[in-house]
Amino acid sequence: MKSLIGLRLILVSISILLFSSCSTKTASYGPDIYKPDTGFKVVGYLSTESIGMMDELELDKLTYLNLAFGNPDKEGNMLVSGNADIAAAVKKGHEARLKVFISLAGGGRPDTAIWKSLLLPENRSSFISKLVSFVEANNLDGIDVDIEGNLLPTIGESYNPFVIELRKALHAKGKGITTALGATGSHKAISQEALEAYDFINVMVYDKTGIWRPNQIGPHSPYSYAEEAIRFWTVEKKIPAERIILGVPFYGFDFTPPARYISFKEIIDIDASNGYRDSIDMKYYNGIPTIVKKTELAKSNLGGVMIWEIAYDVKGEMSLLRALDQTIKAGSAPVTTFYKDEDGDGFGNQTKPFQAGVAPQGYVSNRDDTDDTNAKIHP
Repeated sequence: MKSLIGLRLILVSISILLFSSCSTKTASYGPDIYKPDTGFKVVGYLSTESIGMMDELELDKLTYLNLAFGNPDKEGNMLVSGNADIAAAVKKGHEARLKVFISLAGGGRPDTAIWKSLLLPENRSSFISKLVSFVEANNLDGIDVDIEGNLLPTIGESYNPFVIELRKALHAKGKGITTALGATGSHKAISQEALEAYDFINVMVYDKTGIWRPNQIGPHSPYSYAEEAIRFWTVEKKIPAERIILGVPFYGFDFTPPARYISFKEIIDIDASNGYRDSIDMKYYNGIPTIVKKTELAKSNLGGVMIWEIAYDVKGEMSLLRALDQTIKAGSAPVTTFYKDEDGDGFGNQTKPFQAGVAPQGYVSNRDDTDDTNAKIHP
């Protein structure tokens, strides 16, 4: 009788073990062969609808290109927004010596039920396998997890195991994993362990207000917000500063009814002098001086700068990306904006700025010339 009872206990124990094993089993991955990037990063997001503009963009001023966005169907197969063909974008990115990532999800997802299902324990490993296969098939360098907004509270406790396992799967292939998160807050679903799983974090230091807050008209990305973000992520969340990438906007909000998003290009097209302000009428954005100041802040304290999005920039010498790049290359010296003086009258052209520690040959510190083709015409 005792032996029978003992046998039953053994069988019950085996059943429990088997059930537990089946319910928590995750895929087995190889060793971590990812090589961390210790350089200063310039991460540019590009929406898939803007891929056709790539030939107009100065990709050589970036180190990472994040294609936004990719999302799964109900079987877990990756679909790119707008059914865009990303092959050409990846090729051009690699030709410019960039690492090219696919950015997952994005704000305000309508397909929350699909994500919630795929991240359940019984589906997670299969979904991750499909993600990694998508990365390899498209010659991508990694995945940027942009799970935010209404998607985070929907998937809840599934977020952490997904991120941790995805890191193992990607690193086993030598691929990277990053994320885009808010400036001064972190959803309760995101654990410290998940934060530590990312190679670096792109902090979205913009949208402090917006057209969805018509009673809060004002700057959506002031310099002070960047300072708040650094304190939150490095002091409160204790993430090493070199793994924090400071996000800057190449767009603004026009609160003039009907309120709308407005690109930096549109702002400059109105008047080139707008490039040296952060607001005009009811339009709020970051002009060249603020982008320079934020880049200097990141150079001194963080691991890089991130841009949403590079297609919103203006072409030519008024480009925010050019200003950002010149600021990085200026070294440790305090950066000043100088202006080209083509007619040699001592007055510079406001449409031809250059960021440097010392004035380059042919540049002056003012932008007061009214006709830079005639030395006799100036203030």
